Amino acid sequence: TGSEGAIGPHLERALRAHGYAVRGLDLRPSAASDREHRTSDLLDLGAVREAMRSVTAVVHAGGIPWNRGDGSDVMSTNVLGTWNVLQAAVEAGVERVISLSSINAQGSTGGWREPAYLPIDDAYPHHPVTPYQLSKHLMEETCRSFSERFGLVTVCLRPVFVAHPANPHVADFGSEAFIEDWRDEFWAYVDVRDVAEAAVLSLRLEGVLHDRFLLAARDTSVAPETRTLVEREYPQVPWPGVDPEEYFAGRPHRSLIDCHHAREVLGWEARHSWRDRYAPDSPGR
Repeated sequence: TGSEGAIGPHLERALRAHGYAVRGLDLRPSAASDREHRTSDLLDLGAVREAMRSVTAVVHAGGIPWNRGDGSDVMSTNVLGTWNVLQAAVEAGVERVISLSSINAQGSTGGWREPAYLPIDDAYPHHPVTPYQLSKHLMEETCRSFSERFGLVTVCLRPVFVAHPANPHVADFGSEAFIEDWRDEFWAYVDVRDVAEAAVLSLRLEGVLHDRFLLAARDTSVAPETRTLVEREYPQVPWPGVDPEEYFAGRPHRSLIDCHHAREVLGWEARHSWRDRYAPDSPGR
């Protein structure tokens, strides 16, 4: 789902490269004539059921990826749309659903309150505030409920800001202005190719009924060292069970998003960095 969105085409290329046959579903018609595609709305349960026929797994990337208006369309599309995908999947005998959630499901980004602790990991307590954050939180809970009720394998991927060529923010990485602008996002990003790789790994993950994984690049999107940024912007935030000296040792630009759960369970680790454009062998990531 969401096959014509910003992330969908990258997901499809990765899936095809790993030998999967792909059927796209999106509100927008496909730009290519040589691929299987259904043009329909996630809120049309009948259309989702029809698209689900003969499918063994779903990568659900459809939805509204930001706050919009009063939030009603965000809630209906992201939450009810996900319920429709899961319901149709169970009816069709689909084996698993990989859902593109977001770090926003935690409510940890956006600056609505000071961080509970650093670095942020998958165990971070949820306190979603905006319609978008709440919609992602409820998406994850809906996936969990379908797993527990029906035995459907569900994996929720939680990327931070996804960097891809069409996104205008990418050109600002490393700029002085980006330091302040991206403070409430902890200067985190993840390359779309790494998100696509996480989806492929999720399709092959064994021994998991339901799980959730943060996805972030190993480094930040800004030039200053992360320790300096933390001391300036988050001096009072605790680091429970983590020694900052050890955390940043040899990696001065290390991300404040801790993806150890994805590394240990999914076997995933980000491979791409915006710094590679300038220094392919740059240390400190």
